[in-house]
Amino acid sequence: MSINIMKRFSRIVWVLGVCVWSLLQGCSKTEYEYEKRPYKNIESFVLMGYAGDSINATVNNGNIIVYWAAEAELPKTIKPVIAVSAHATISPASGTEVSFSSETVYKVTAEDGSVQTYRLKPVINHAVPRISSISPNNLHWISSTQVTVSGEYFLTGDTSDVHVYAQRLRDGFEFDLPIDYTKISMTSITANLPAYSDIQDTGLHKIFVKIGNRVSDEKEVTLRMPDISYTTLLHLSFDQAGKQVAAGDSVTLRLSDDYNGDVIKWYAKHFTKLVIEDYVFEADALTQTSNTIKFKLPDTPLNSKPTGIVLYFMSPYYSPIYLSKLLSQDVWPIFPVKN
Repeated sequence: MSINIMKRFSRIVWVLGVCVWSLLQGCSKTEYEYEKRPYKNIESFVLMGYAGDSINATVNNGNIIVYWAAEAELPKTIKPVIAVSAHATISPASGTEVSFSSETVYKVTAEDGSVQTYRLKPVINHAVPRISSISPNNLHWISSTQVTVSGEYFLTGDTSDVHVYAQRLRDGFEFDLPIDYTKISMTSITANLPAYSDIQDTGLHKIFVKIGNRVSDEKEVTLRMPDISYTTLLHLSFDQAGKQVAAGDSVTLRLSDDYNGDVIKWYAKHFTKLVIEDYVFEADALTQTSNTIKFKLPDTPLNSKPTGIVLYFMSPYYSPIYLSKLLSQDVWPIFPVKN
């Protein structure tokens, strides 16, 4: 009797245990598994087939940022392919044609009904200008001032934003090179050295292009003193013009320019030789000031009446240079000439 009761009691306990276990398993499911999801993110925003390829936008702080190459044609509308969080919806829907402008706003609605707005933000990604060459790469103040800058991406913005600068390597002094805006193109800029002043100097300079806040790479050029082989830069005259001079007399050659002395100052007191027909005066026979050269006539007369004069100068850059200049007869003194 007691054995049967014990068996029945054991079965009852087992059944109750199974029921309690099943009940506990059911209660272990968390309540939030049945709540609606709050997620409302734009997971991807892709423009297919534009500018020869697909473009992936960057989604950040409520902005859908699309970087667009400046050289590619800008569309008025787009049909983006958009992916959002699971169980969320977006309006306008993926694939809907919208204006490619900051006026376009998307609304993403989560499963729980909460809403997040996103604004389209096209960004024109202007290319950085690049210099391939500078021609010539040796410039002369006053006498040879035009420079051609060759390269790429010189017209990727407002033309008035394009500037060419030179910076002296020795001390970092920087100045603007005026541009001929009628000759500017995507690959070429024509610029000029500015009017010469006391703050300019010779030496190595680097040239670069700046368009807005975009700055090109740099190329080095050498700026040199005015080249007096350009015969119009320097004017010559004699203090004894039209007067008779004889052997042993001192003759003064006067130098002038049209640039407030900015040409002469580079050469004054540094001429190495003066030649007038068969008269040759070396440096030690010349008395030089800031704008004159004085010499004494030798005992021998000239073979013929003079027509031209040659001045030699030792350049700091290369071999000696010279100025050969014909002078009108009214400028000359009356030199002794053989019969």
